[in-house]
Amino acid sequence: MKTLTCSSSRQQGGILVAGLVVAFIIGATLAGYMVMTQSQNTSVVRSQVWNSAIALSEAGVEDALAMINKYNANFDQLQAWTNSASLSADNWTAIAGNVYYVRRYIGNNYYDVYVTNANNTPTIYSAGMVHWSYSYASAPLGFLANVNGVSPSSGTTVSRKLEVRTKIDPLFNVAMAAEKTINLNGNNIMTDSFDSADPDFSDNGSYPTGMPNKTKAGGDVVSNDTIINTLNVGNAKIKGVVKTGPKGTISIGPNGSVGDRAWVEGGSKGIQPGHSADDMNVLFPIPTAPEVSYYTPPSGTVGGVYYNAILGNQNYVLGSMGAGTYRVLVTGNATLKVTGNINLTGNDIIRIATNASLRLYMAGSSAKIAGNGIVNENGNAATFYYFGLASNQSLDFAGNASFTGVIYAPATNFALGGGGSDTYDFVGSSVTKTVKMNGHFNFHYDENLKRVGMGRGYIPTKWEEVR
Repeated sequence: MKTLTCSSSRQQGGILVAGLVVAFIIGATLAGYMVMTQSQNTSVVRSQVWNSAIALSEAGVEDALAMINKYNANFDQLQAWTNSASLSADNWTAIAGNVYYVRRYIGNNYYDVYVTNANNTPTIYSAGMVHWSYSYASAPLGFLANVNGVSPSSGTTVSRKLEVRTKIDPLFNVAMAAEKTINLNGNNIMTDSFDSADPDFSDNGSYPTGMPNKTKAGGDVVSNDTIINTLNVGNAKIKGVVKTGPKGTISIGPNGSVGDRAWVEGGSKGIQPGHSADDMNVLFPIPTAPEVSYYTPPSGTVGGVYYNAILGNQNYVLGSMGAGTYRVLVTGNATLKVTGNINLTGNDIIRIATNASLRLYMAGSSAKIAGNGIVNENGNAATFYYFGLASNQSLDFAGNASFTGVIYAPATNFALGGGGSDTYDFVGSSVTKTVKMNGHFNFHYDENLKRVGMGRGYIPTKWEEVR
């Protein structure tokens, strides 16, 4: 009996030890699992905080882009926003060195944004700050103090920073653009390009007439439309690229040619591979006239010629223009708003003197330019802008008058007839609702407009995270 009792006690003790060992293993396993779960949970929270910081930085970049584009008035590269009193209304502060700053809170988190302006290419610096607010006080394992050296209970702020460089998105990237259809139905129609800022591709800044080796194949013709026969090239010679909107189509006549200089000048017919696409999708906002005080221009005689209106360095307003002998002389950097119709025929003329410039805002319904038309003595397209407002339904070119300037009228139907027999015709760029050509016209796009012309706004050119 004693032997049996001793054996039973040993068995019971062994069972107890085994139970304790099993309990310890289970407890250790559970503890390890809880440690792993807690570590994973902390990593998830830390990752969320890290991702939230970059989202805040990106929000700061968007805020800055909205600011510099909001005050980019009338598509002008002039930094209206840098001098605008409205900056303070949006809580932006101008600080030393032409730098602008704002801090905005989203809950307890915030972003700091700095915008620096140099050479008309603003740079944006944005830092998103997110508090590391995960508390271990309620965590199952409060003894876990750090993850990657960051104490969750210390109130640490996680920061991620972005540097974004910008540039003006040029308003005039092509020779001819339209919101809807383009019909080049005429004879001896041609487009090409040159660069008034490059002596190798211009004649002292002017189009190099008679010097084909100084011309380029940048005479692109594009449309946003998405229908069949969006762009009818006809028998035109397009030294450049033709584009439509998605699923829009291009038709071309038997003698039409689209491609580089060698393709077109070599007599090749059709569209050169790689010189057409249907990916055009560009926003052309309707322009508005500047909200400023306008004055009635004086009349007078200059150089023995009587002018009905003489425009200096002011903002002017006129009603209808044209009566067969209606003359306008521009001697300064003038802005002109026309509230009625324009009908320049016969001896009617708008003369832009050397070293002068004109921005014409057309608020009337129709404009017709014929006869002497518009004489730009500068020979530079950037010195004359025609803005067709929402009310401007039509713009017609007729006769043999040549044109040097830029047309921006996305609500206006543009018709061209005549064109004479020379090769000058149209120097600059045009953006209209439609284009219908019936006659002889040569379009010469000035590539310098990409650099000195107006823009739709600032767009990012470089976007990177910095330390």
